[in-house]
Amino acid sequence: MKSGYKCSAKRIAAIGVMLCMLVLTCLTVTSVLNTKAEESIGQGHVNYDVTGLRIRKGPTTNSSIITTVSGGFKFDIYEETTDDDGDTWYGIGFYLNGSYERGYIYGGYITVDKRNDYKPDADFEEYLDSQEFPDSYKDGLRQLHAQYPNWVFVADHNGKDWSDVLDNQNVIGRSLTYGSAVSSWKSVADGCYDWESGRYTQLDSGGWVQASSALVEYALDPRNFLNADNIFMFENLSFDSSLQDESGLESMVDGTFMENSSHDLTYDGRNYTYITGLLLAGQESGVSPYHLASRILQEQGYDGHGSSISGTQSGYLGYYNYYNIGAYASGGLTAVQNGLEYASYPDSSTLRPWNKRMKSIIGGAIYLGKSYINRGQNTLYYEKFDMTGRGHQYMTNVLAPRSESVKSAQGYSDSNKNNIAFIFRIPVYENMPENVCEIPTGNGSPNNRLESLYVEDYSITPTFSYYTTEYSLIVDYETSSVYVGGSTLDSSADVSGLGYHDLSVGSNDITITVTAANGDDQDYTITVVRQDKEPDPTPEPDPEPTPDPEPDVAYPGFSTTLSVDEDEKYISGLTVSGYVQDVLDKIDNYNGAYSKILNKNGNEKDGLVGTGDILITYNSSGEEVSRYEIVIYGDVNGDGEIDLFDF
Repeated sequence: MKSGYKCSAKRIAAIGVMLCMLVLTCLTVTSVLNTKAEESIGQGHVNYDVTGLRIRKGPTTNSSIITTVSGGFKFDIYEETTDDDGDTWYGIGFYLNGSYERGYIYGGYITVDKRNDYKPDADFEEYLDSQEFPDSYKDGLRQLHAQYPNWVFVADHNGKDWSDVLDNQNVIGRSLTYGSAVSSWKSVADGCYDWESGRYTQLDSGGWVQASSALVEYALDPRNFLNADNIFMFENLSFDSSLQDESGLESMVDGTFMENSSHDLTYDGRNYTYITGLLLAGQESGVSPYHLASRILQEQGYDGHGSSISGTQSGYLGYYNYYNIGAYASGGLTAVQNGLEYASYPDSSTLRPWNKRMKSIIGGAIYLGKSYINRGQNTLYYEKFDMTGRGHQYMTNVLAPRSESVKSAQGYSDSNKNNIAFIFRIPVYENMPENVCEIPTGNGSPNNRLESLYVEDYSITPTFSYYTTEYSLIVDYETSSVYVGGSTLDSSADVSGLGYHDLSVGSNDITITVTAANGDDQDYTITVVRQDKEPDPTPEPDPEPTPDPEPDVAYPGFSTTLSVDEDEKYISGLTVSGYVQDVLDKIDNYNGAYSKILNKNGNEKDGLVGTGDILITYNSSGEEVSRYEIVIYGDVNGDGEIDLFDF
């Protein structure tokens, strides 16, 4: 009996009690004991492009199903076994509805992240240090070394700064994902998403949209792919007859349209199968035939449904483009049309026009060799993330290296993997994040924008727009609270921060947070400035009795609401937003005298009175007899109003 359990008297007793209880309640024992007491031999996760993978009660497809899981699901590994067909299964432990369960999962769709049975290898540790691998790389490489001790890992210190490379890959149109992906995989940057309609901008035919920065980070981080399958995205893609043969290709095309095809694959008077044709293409181009097979399956689908190889595309009958070279939507043509347009151009160096299937397979391989693989982009990773400085990438699908690497790994037999010293060239960047960039998993609408935002009885500045996130407002001292209202563009979003807010004198930041269905937050801020209470005017002492003026003397008499400083010659106590005539009405002139208010430039005013304006009184002969500068408290810039500019 395969169990992997460490038995003890207490455990046996516990099991006995459990069985008795189950019998007494007419229940049947149908699964293994739920426990984490024994030590696991490793950890793993379901591959991210998998959905509906079954966890069963035994290591066969005939065993009953416990539950189904999808990409990213993590578990502990307790056992590795094979079924009657030789397929690998893993006995796993996992949490289900808060309870730790045990079951079995098929190994073809999972990745082993870590094996706990790794024994330190002093020579390998010294090698890792000599290559200057960062510590964050080492655990994954140790696991691979324990499983395949002949493999060689080379640290490619390419001198590129992580932030620069990330920015380069976030250029719109350069890194795409499929439109049906979870929302956290898709970008909502300007030009990529319409906030009002909730639609993503299609950037290539077939529904491809811009990948989110978080997904690009995950795909760009080599540390995510240091496992037995994805490591092959760092494999040298050059042709090597000692490694690549028909048996490996048979494994790669098993179950695909290339396994037993009726397609006409004649070339130079000879008949080929896809397997022999790919080997010939590898020899002619210097490119690994395994890589060529993987690329075809990636571009045309496992069932060969891609229109680029049907030979029946309207306007391009009899033309083929197996690797979708030049296939991108532009100029009013679809990606398929542009690719077949490219295939129809004569070019003897790449066997064009590709009016035969084998000419496309071999000629396309020659193109890949001279344009990418033989020019430094000799790994799946570097074909996507070009580091040559030419801004030249073969694929826009940001996850293409991940999916193609799995197929490449399947092309090698276990014997080859165990005995051949594969060399993997693994990028290391400057200033990388300390922690591995995990794949985003959030789903639901990403719309975290407001449709409206207002402060009751006031106008905010600037006018509201869901793209604008910062606003301002000035209120008087008597306003001790304001009401903030608004609504979201998407009904599935939550919003906090609306309602009444108390105000302190001075600046008050009110934050309104919109949380999208996928968990993304967006803050809107209203800065409300509450003015301070104006100081009471300084009481003036009772003036000495003023004798009646001499007949030829003229001077102004001021209203008691004004404060006059005769020493400094200024007038205060005026109200904000007062007009010239309002001020002149507060002044009594005698003996034919009259007053005017001039601005700072000496021109007579007729509008609002502001700080810095001058009050001049003239006698009946037009001679100046007094001059006072006007001061309005709070009006710093002299426009006669108190607003955010004065604050």
